[in-house]
Amino acid sequence: MIRPIRFARFTTVGLLAIVISMALGMFQPGEAARAISFLPAGPNQQTRLGAPQTSYTMYMPIIQHPLTPTGIVTTPAQLAVTKSQADNGLEPSSSAVESLLQNADQALSEKPCAVALYTTSDGDSCLNQASENTFVLALAYWITNDPRYSSKAADFIHVWSTTLVQIDAGDDQAQLDWSRFAPAMIWGAELLDGAPGWTAADRQKLTVMLVTVALPQGRLAAKRTNNWADAGNLLRLSIAVYAKLPAERAAAIADWKTMLDGVRQSDGSWQYGMLPDGSLAEEDRRGEDGLSYNQGALSVKTVFAEIVRRQGDESLYRYRTPRGVGLKNGWDFLAAQVVNANAGACTWPHTPDHCVKYSNRSGWEIAYAYWHSPAYLGPLSLHRPYQWSNWADPGYSTVMFGALNINEK
Repeated sequence: MIRPIRFARFTTVGLLAIVISMALGMFQPGEAARAISFLPAGPNQQTRLGAPQTSYTMYMPIIQHPLTPTGIVTTPAQLAVTKSQADNGLEPSSSAVESLLQNADQALSEKPCAVALYTTSDGDSCLNQASENTFVLALAYWITNDPRYSSKAADFIHVWSTTLVQIDAGDDQAQLDWSRFAPAMIWGAELLDGAPGWTAADRQKLTVMLVTVALPQGRLAAKRTNNWADAGNLLRLSIAVYAKLPAERAAAIADWKTMLDGVRQSDGSWQYGMLPDGSLAEEDRRGEDGLSYNQGALSVKTVFAEIVRRQGDESLYRYRTPRGVGLKNGWDFLAAQVVNANAGACTWPHTPDHCVKYSNRSGWEIAYAYWHSPAYLGPLSLHRPYQWSNWADPGYSTVMFGALNINEK
């Protein structure tokens, strides 16, 4: 609903600041007047310019729009579908909502924490806690409309946006920490738009922290050739969508494609990227953990594609590398491997004994929601409902995608 027009009083300096800030997505229109204060020109400016500076008062109409989630990874309407199915006892929604609310209730009793100087040893547990709890509580708010959940979710964000000053530049692991945890905090924050306990000023403060402190970590991680880069690109994209940074979004998409493509050598061979069998070359080097790392990296690549789809571009789901493979090839390859590993059958082509440890990651829900391949039901049946996995790959994917067909034509 659009609220009535009101008139706000600004100086020319204040107006310029508002225009710049709104262009960066840092202010909602209705908050702009309260966000800007004007200070008249000081004595030094008057002396330098030779005459006192005049401030002009201008009046401009501002239409106040309430903050509402647009849906980086899910929307209130889609969560309402899941809730309706759960209320009717339908699976997988019923079990997914039950487990979500159990975890959300636990989060209500937890005390938020943060650090001013982030290092992995001092801050990773607090960041992991904040990211999971922000996300699970924001989801729970839209499932229940209980303001306790949104207010507590806001607390987990506030502690970071008011405490964090910098991330230790000498701690490389921090790049991965922020890239694998923080996207879920961003998704949760976006779901809080318009909810009790969260304001436009809170959004602005978080945006500043993300752009100035967190985004450089994602860019550094994206320079790697393995799952670090996948996570770094996901952080970059999530910030770009939240803070409205189209150039960063485009750069992250370009890097996503390069990660899937690999790098062609002068002799015609390829390094990195997705192999013709659908596995990921850098994650195949993990030996008996190769199944876990392949699924983790592919899950992050796929939620990246889903975020881009929600911005109006479905092409990454159909993208094919120069070697002729894409996301679906990866999931097709992994489907039988997950089921076989669970049964103790050794069929993995990238270890000497063909054995790998069983693993089951959350991206299966997105893959099935898009392609509805019957083969994907095997892995899904072994693990539903998906919860938090210490990665934004994404957690709680059954709540968000288990009831959806996101490729309806």
